[in-house]
Amino acid sequence: MDEKKIAIEIERRRELADRNVGNVVSLFERRQDLRGVYPMADLVADNVGWVV
Repeated sequence: MDEKKIAIEIERRRELADRNVGNVVSLFERRQDLRGVYPMADLVADNVGWVV
């Protein structure tokens, strides 16, 4: 792969990760009953959610 393709792929993955974190935070805002079901999701929502 050339450098341009690698840079595009890195950016695509970064955007996907940001979108996934945003979706978890948004879901937890709507559905408080989901807290505690999956500890890693709680961690993401609590510690990274304020950035989104």
